Amino acid sequence: DTAVEVPALPAAFEDAWQAVRATNQLLSDRIGIELSEAGLPELSWHDVLARLDESPEPLRPKDLLCRVGVTKSGLTRLLDRIEAAGLIERTSCPSDRRGTFIVITDDGRQTLSEMRPIRNRVFAEHFAGSLSPAEAQSLATMLGRVGASLRDELEGDGRCEV
Repeated sequence: DTAVEVPALPAAFEDAWQAVRATNQLLSDRIGIELSEAGLPELSWHDVLARLDESPEPLRPKDLLCRVGVTKSGLTRLLDRIEAAGLIERTSCPSDRRGTFIVITDDGRQTLSEMRPIRNRVFAEHFAGSLSPAEAQSLATMLGRVGASLRDELEGDGRCEV
């Protein structure tokens, strides 16, 4: 048996994990509902378009993998849908004919400009409006530590590039 016995942790760790998961789901759902009501694509499209828009150069799909919160196969399907809508383009990588770059199109920037105010308003109301700046910084620091250790492990395994 390869199972490793893990000592019981204080309940606070499980409570914190469940709070992170629930808050992410609730906030994502609220943003998704409002985007849908406005006739706009889902939040994951916003995340892809925003990452591409803020990047000074084209990105490879693997560069997006751990930035948009989907699996590798989920990212491929998501990019296929966004490309079919004309909001991104895939181009060949000159140094690796098997590789592709992804760039945001003008229509993608327009869609993002319509999505961003809705996302930002809901985020401000339900997340930023519930925390002080000091609490937000503490939360970012704590979760950043957890995320950094996971990213290092995933990058080492070739499953994530950030």
